[in-house]
Amino acid sequence: MGIVVQFILRLLALLPLKAHYALGRFVSWTAEKVFRYRLTDVTVNLARSFPELKYDELKELRHKFYLHFGEMLAESVWFGGCRNPERLRRQHLVELENPEEIGRLYGKAPSVMVLMTHSGNWELIGGIASYSDSPCVIDENDFFVVYRLQSIKFWNRIMEKNRTAPLKDRKNYRGYLESTKAVRFVMEHRDEKIIYNFITDQYPYAESKGYQRLYFMNQKCVSMKGAAELAHKMGMAVCYMSMPQVRRGLYQIKYETICEDAASMSPEAIMRQYYKMLESDIKAQPWNYLWTHRRWKDETGVEWKESN
Repeated sequence: MGIVVQFILRLLALLPLKAHYALGRFVSWTAEKVFRYRLTDVTVNLARSFPELKYDELKELRHKFYLHFGEMLAESVWFGGCRNPERLRRQHLVELENPEEIGRLYGKAPSVMVLMTHSGNWELIGGIASYSDSPCVIDENDFFVVYRLQSIKFWNRIMEKNRTAPLKDRKNYRGYLESTKAVRFVMEHRDEKIIYNFITDQYPYAESKGYQRLYFMNQKCVSMKGAAELAHKMGMAVCYMSMPQVRRGLYQIKYETICEDAASMSPEAIMRQYYKMLESDIKAQPWNYLWTHRRWKDETGVEWKESN
């Protein structure tokens, strides 16, 4: 099954990006109108996050999100065919707005913790060393992406090959790091200078022991904070990575420093600053965020109180 799916995706990836966008429009329509994929969750999330919007405005925003959702899936499939980094540069799908900032932090700190979320198209960051025509300050071997294992094994293999497609040496790349192994890896490699990219969302995993309560998008939020705690313990620099959409077919990665030494800032303060930056981005481009998940639920069984 996995081989068949991988073969089909590999063939589709050979098509030009414009063809993928046409297919993406069809996926958007079927997801919203036919299968009504998580339509209730999307509607509730948007309504609670933007209580000032009227129903017609929410409906229009929801439709715009599903259009972006289809485009994002199309881009991700196309990305899987970028075995040659030159294909990425020619397409100019992503540009780095301020690579000098991540380069500055990388030069000063023991390592860098990048906090990011499900916005823009997070599946494309594996090509970050190949997006610029000029030499990138980030070497692909020093750029680690922390991911969450899927329940279906063959899907994990497909996603790994797709996400690492444009790397120069995919076979020896060690930067695709599973989340349950991240803490041990960081501790064992504390003497190495590495950029760790953590997708940091609301609602921690069920087995998570550390979480933080705060307000986010007009709602009570229970958030992961493991990445901030790890950065604090190791004295890393911490920055926020945003990925706004300039237009269809062009995202812009921007790095904003939260702190140059996380040991001097509490994990809770780091997370509050992270969510402040994220909320600003979401309000600027609300369709550019993944609204299909129930990110505001709290099943910890503890009386809610905002963490200090």
